[in-house]
Amino acid sequence: MNEYLSISAQEALREAIAETCGNEVFCLGHTDGQQVVCELEILARGNRDAAPALLQVCRHGDVVIHNHPGGCLDPSDQDVEIAGRLGNMGVGFYIVDNHVQHLYRVVEAFSPLKKVHIAPQDVAGHFMPDGCISETLAGYEERPEQLRMAFAVAESFNRDAISLIEAGTGIGKSLAYLVPSVLWALASRERVVISTNTINLQEQLIRKDLPFLQRATGLEFSFELVKGRSNYLCRRRLESASAEPGLFDNQQTNELASLRSWAEQTADGSREDLSFVPRENLWSEVCCEADQCSRARCQYFNNCFFHQARRRAAHADILIVNHALLLADLTLRKMTDNYSSVAVLPPFSRLVLDEAHHLEEVATRYFSTQVTRFAFARVLNRLRHPRKLERGLLPRLLTQLGKELSDTQDVLYQDIHEKIERLVGTRQTLYDRAVADLEQAGHDLAKALGRDIRSKEEIRQRLVDDFTSKSAWKKTAKRLRGLAQATCDFTGDVEGLLKALKQLPEETRDKLGSVTTDLGGVFSRLGILADNLYASTAKDPSSCSWFEIGYGRIGRSEGVISRFCTAPLDVSSLLRETLIDRMRTAVMTSATLTVAGNFSFLRKRIGLEEIEGKRLTELLLTSPFDFKRQALLAIPTDIPEPGRPGFTEAVRDISERALLLADGRSFVLFTAYSLLRRIHGELAPVLSAQGYRILRQGEATRHRLLEQFGQDPTSVLFATDSFWEGVDVPGRALEQVIIVRLPFRVPTEPVLEARVEAIEQAGGDPFMEYTVPQAVIRFRQGFGRLIRNKTDRGVVLILDSRVIRRGYGRMFLKSLPDVPVVKLPQDELLAAMADFLSKESENL
Repeated sequence: MNEYLSISAQEALREAIAETCGNEVFCLGHTDGQQVVCELEILARGNRDAAPALLQVCRHGDVVIHNHPGGCLDPSDQDVEIAGRLGNMGVGFYIVDNHVQHLYRVVEAFSPLKKVHIAPQDVAGHFMPDGCISETLAGYEERPEQLRMAFAVAESFNRDAISLIEAGTGIGKSLAYLVPSVLWALASRERVVISTNTINLQEQLIRKDLPFLQRATGLEFSFELVKGRSNYLCRRRLESASAEPGLFDNQQTNELASLRSWAEQTADGSREDLSFVPRENLWSEVCCEADQCSRARCQYFNNCFFHQARRRAAHADILIVNHALLLADLTLRKMTDNYSSVAVLPPFSRLVLDEAHHLEEVATRYFSTQVTRFAFARVLNRLRHPRKLERGLLPRLLTQLGKELSDTQDVLYQDIHEKIERLVGTRQTLYDRAVADLEQAGHDLAKALGRDIRSKEEIRQRLVDDFTSKSAWKKTAKRLRGLAQATCDFTGDVEGLLKALKQLPEETRDKLGSVTTDLGGVFSRLGILADNLYASTAKDPSSCSWFEIGYGRIGRSEGVISRFCTAPLDVSSLLRETLIDRMRTAVMTSATLTVAGNFSFLRKRIGLEEIEGKRLTELLLTSPFDFKRQALLAIPTDIPEPGRPGFTEAVRDISERALLLADGRSFVLFTAYSLLRRIHGELAPVLSAQGYRILRQGEATRHRLLEQFGQDPTSVLFATDSFWEGVDVPGRALEQVIIVRLPFRVPTEPVLEARVEAIEQAGGDPFMEYTVPQAVIRFRQGFGRLIRNKTDRGVVLILDSRVIRRGYGRMFLKSLPDVPVVKLPQDELLAAMADFLSKESENL
């Protein structure tokens, strides 16, 4: 047996069979280099006579294993048919008995596929003037930079390399990495994961680029968009919520009924498939959650929306994910030392990261923690509803226990009953303590800072030595540690209940399975809450800790809201361990990876500094657009610097003149919402009176604002963060981008402040090594909103004179394409802009 199944795989298989009470199960085995099954994944369960065979998830080198409950290992006719189909796919097929002591090899495990190589001519053939893409894509233009990028991506696959590729606007980078990714996946039978930061790019890849490639190339490949668990409806949790309609108000009850009706019709089961947007607190009660999933033991496992999606993903050649989901997968693999079977995603070792300039930011957010009163409410209120006391997991468990447990089990019933009653009381005690302690901490810390807690003004303080040495923090830290210990004690009581429930007869356990699973989820989340509380008071040199205090809405009233937060100071080592070192190929691309033509900032921030030898490659591909003729960069020389007297008024006045000059057709990009509100408030009435359509971020959704902007050629959009990038408005609808200030992040942001100090303590120059490069990349993104194709023309007006008055300004300008720069006093500058906009560019 050990020649074919590892000891751990044998134990996992026995456990899987036991979980189904000896019924038939199908498992997928992943083999090592010696064709020994070392990892198992449950595919499906059935009954003693038959089980659904989900063969589409298998890949070359895998082995499908299933048990014959009767003990006879002779293959049935159905087994022989399945084995033949698997053999054609390069997949083995084994039959075992329920004790996993005997094994019948219907089809032997296959040896790993040989190393493949993507030939340059195979890549080039798709992009040449007579290639399949040019013949299918309307308005196709040959782009040498696109072909160079495609060659570079192919070589990254061939050489197991890590590659940084900056691809300027207009290169067509998505097709440049998709073509070699598809060719590699088909040739090697290895899936390729493509990760993006934004939903917009995901939708472009899934709805446009990949379907186009299927049509154009005729290649038979599959792709899937992989979403996080919480995007999917959980049938079990929906049933549980429906059993307690009193948990919800009338509007939510109506939505719950709609969800039940939709669940019977939808094939996808994801929130995006809904015709309405469910309330967040309702969706959180019915969505799929990892810590509340019993997997193969769930009665809905075979038609679970989430697991159906994961089965499709396991069969796909190309997976599209977002950066956060990618990090969740890689972190789980690191924690469990599992790199060969399913974690969040199916196993993979080939990765393309688009929008890679966001990687450090996403990793920081992913590895951060936060504790608030709301976190306690979300967990504890699941145990018992705060107002409808007969609702919640504990009252439901008590009711079901009374119905299902035999009178002969009276002693066990009394034990469990006492544990539940004790938890009901201590739940309320812990909740009251959490609310009181966190609120009191807010009052004490605000007082120590000499600040008043106000509704529209948040207090934020990083926990540095000068502050943590004060008695107010010491008192607060003691209070938080006490709350953490009380949470641990309560968690222990929940664990005690879960252990007691395991003593129930098997038939009763099965009937209580749903509520027990949910209790297990509560147990896990309470542990995380306690850990986060301890982390917020710990002195960890690798972490940044801070608190935020505000006054806001709490249920139907208002009150003090305290947040205790942590974030990693440096994510480079985390990314190196979880991502870089584990990928055989990783291609990181974006239109903005470099600062002044150099990749060094990105390399250092994401853990690429110590990549050995020639494994790391870099390629900078400039945009094919003719910026010398298509664009003008305008900078007034007689405007005050930001923060100086008269700056706001100067921004207002020159913006008004520039907007009239361009006849609308403009984005006005800010770095702070306060300045946006003021400038918009003063200009909107004036411009609206002259027939311009004035739009402001926050008035509608991002998608709706862009739609309105494109529909009316007189539109002006005042916007902040989310419009600096990922926005594509080609043509005459957008002919001017006004950048009000260089996009430096707020220097008092706790994580930014801590990282600056860390660089300084290491002997570096934090402003030039960190603050400026961050702003340069953001600046390049804002500049990139203007020219989106070869016929676009327009002006970028920069109202921050530091770009020409300060030495570091050269780094911003050197990072832009070769665009004409005009630096003049306002009157002359506006005249030059008017002259440029009035001329029809030749040969566009």
